[in-house]
Amino acid sequence: MKKRQPTSTTTTTLFGNQWNDHKSRPPSAFQMLNQPQAMWFELGLDARPETSLKMQLYENVRNARELRALLMGGQLQCCLIKPQLIVAPLQVAVAANKALSSSRKRTTKGPFTEILFNLSPSTNISQSLVKFGIEDGSDSVLVAALRGPGFEDADEAFARVQGCAVHISQLAGLSDVAAIRKTYKIGDVEHQSVALLDSVVSRIASKE
Repeated sequence: MKKRQPTSTTTTTLFGNQWNDHKSRPPSAFQMLNQPQAMWFELGLDARPETSLKMQLYENVRNARELRALLMGGQLQCCLIKPQLIVAPLQVAVAANKALSSSRKRTTKGPFTEILFNLSPSTNISQSLVKFGIEDGSDSVLVAALRGPGFEDADEAFARVQGCAVHISQLAGLSDVAAIRKTYKIGDVEHQSVALLDSVVSRIASKE
């Protein structure tokens, strides 16, 4: 008798945890990046399994000043990040996972400023927010929002951007390697022997 083949399931490992992909969870990072039709990037966070991080990249942004005003006025629940300082979406995901970790005491007032703070190697809050946040004249922006209990208005932030949504893979073309190396203090020897993303993520993970 021919043996019945076991049903295969796709699993994804991120931040040390593993789960089965199914309809109740966001697609994995690798699935999103490998789907040309998927303009955004979304994945679950280990710190809060019921919460996911969604990112969308925009170019030719026309209302950066307005977005910053809305954000500062508490009308937008998201991060407005400079794409130039981001190597890959995983960099933001690591910062978000750390920001939502229940074992850590929050340094800033909210989860989104906490993500920006964790992206920065600096322990100066104001300096970190200015460094990684967009400016009034920015023409590109990486919008990062949280989806889940307590973050029901996540998609509002994406609807407010007046710009061209581009595939998340185009983030690589906006990354400023020289600025990233300077920000994270990555020397020539390390840069030649270690992948840039690995260097950046290790600094985020080890920040106290």
